[in-house]
Amino acid sequence: KKEKKMWLSSAALVVGWCAGLAVRGPAARRGSRLWATVAESPAQRTATREVVLISGFESFNLALYKKCAARVGESRELRVSVFSDQDLASAEQRAVVGEALSRADAFVGSLLFDFEACEWLAPRVEAIGGPRLVFECATELMALNRVGEFEMAGPGGPSGPPPAVKAVLGLFGSQKEEDKLSGYLKMLKVGPGLLKFVPGDKALGLRTWLTLYRYWNEGGEENVASMFAALDDYLTGGGGEEAAEVVEFPQTGLVHPAAPDRVFATPAEYVAWWRSAHAEASAETPVVAVLLYRKHVLTEQPYIPQLIRQLEREGVLPVPIFIAGVEAHTIVRDLLTSRDEPASSHAPTYDARASTRVDAVVNTIGFPLVGGPAGSMAAGRNVEVAEQLLSAMDVPYVVATPLLLQDIRSWRAGGVTGLQSVVTYALPELDGATDAVVLGGLAGETVALVPERVRKLARRVKKRVALKRSRLVDKRIAVVLYGYPPNVGAVGTAALLNVPKSLDVLFAALGLSTTPDGFGEAVVDALALLATPQFVSDYANAERRLVDAARRASRGDPRVAAAL
Repeated sequence: KKEKKMWLSSAALVVGWCAGLAVRGPAARRGSRLWATVAESPAQRTATREVVLISGFESFNLALYKKCAARVGESRELRVSVFSDQDLASAEQRAVVGEALSRADAFVGSLLFDFEACEWLAPRVEAIGGPRLVFECATELMALNRVGEFEMAGPGGPSGPPPAVKAVLGLFGSQKEEDKLSGYLKMLKVGPGLLKFVPGDKALGLRTWLTLYRYWNEGGEENVASMFAALDDYLTGGGGEEAAEVVEFPQTGLVHPAAPDRVFATPAEYVAWWRSAHAEASAETPVVAVLLYRKHVLTEQPYIPQLIRQLEREGVLPVPIFIAGVEAHTIVRDLLTSRDEPASSHAPTYDARASTRVDAVVNTIGFPLVGGPAGSMAAGRNVEVAEQLLSAMDVPYVVATPLLLQDIRSWRAGGVTGLQSVVTYALPELDGATDAVVLGGLAGETVALVPERVRKLARRVKKRVALKRSRLVDKRIAVVLYGYPPNVGAVGTAALLNVPKSLDVLFAALGLSTTPDGFGEAVVDALALLATPQFVSDYANAERRLVDAARRASRGDPRVAAAL
């Protein structure tokens, strides 16, 4: 107990000292000892306060946010205007949002990444004098976070997470860059409590920001409504001591529609339960980890049980794991393994009793495996960490997502476009993810699956697992080379890439040790010959003669049949 008290005391001093580093600007106006305040007089406290909330990647939660806004507005002089980033798509809609921002006493933004939207929002959000709460957004917006004296931007401009948060992260996790978000989430639970013991007003803004973010991060109707109420208490300078308790939901866990009231703590616990409920399942049934958004589970998005059930019908044992934010690598590293992964590659944080073996990993979130712009402290710069994890596991890794920035109609009309293509294709490719499958998209304010796409995903994963399990001698590989435009010598060419030499390296990596130097060049030359107009013409003529002969044979010509 003595050691624990000493640790808490030391941590509180560190947080307090770091809070001082994170603060700049004039002293905040004082109100409640818990909440810094902007209220100057009782008259201000009775005026209607206005908050603008703009949601990006999670437009499916707009109904929830509007419900919470209406609920809080019934008992307080607080108006919360809720918008989606889609409301910034036209000049007319932007005018409405701009008018609301011009009146706002506070701003809340979440998962905003569209470049044009962020560029338009930044100066308008910066002009808001009250609290600016920007959660998991583009860097230029994150830098605008401010509550009282606390500002996220450093003196030299945007600096990512607040200096206080960066310094304290080491107390709640490893020193690894890729683990800082995990430590950050742990800190959210105890950080505000530690700051309570820090003397002076400098820590109040940071404490308020952490408390409000914790409400938001936990999610759900009660927490979002409590965040709005706590924000209103901040604006009026009172009521903070009676702030509602945060309703906690696990940051990670496993779910299944057959156990609606249960959250499985570990993959091992879940798989044991699943196999007991499916005694008929073969031991060879492909076990596939399915990474899910925690918020989607929390808000009970209907596509999740549909996805799990459909995968089961296709002969897959799904292991549906929800994760906080977009940070998936800690789950893969600590709780998943494979038949081929050597024990020597396991990290010190790997939990053998809690983990389970999987034959494939399906990421329904997109983004890089290690965080990404919405979560990673280094914003997608941890590719090597993901490569090490996935290489050690050596199982198929597939990104299969419902579109959260496009509706199904626009996808069917024009494919995956804009920022959605970056999340679905470009960023996952940094980790080596291939074969991306679109599972569905937005239908109004809900996420809807297309059953045929889920079947396609299941078939692809099963075939990849079967290929992985098959003998090397039974595997065939096709190599496709670029050759456009035709007939101009473009076969085997590529910008800034030596294709013949690359083929030599590929063949050597495949274990073809007898491959002579220059074999890649010979392959390219042979393909170039096959693509010449004369060869193509001769082949086409020969093919037409064969087809004609086959037709005659099918009509009963014995001479042709004998010749064939």
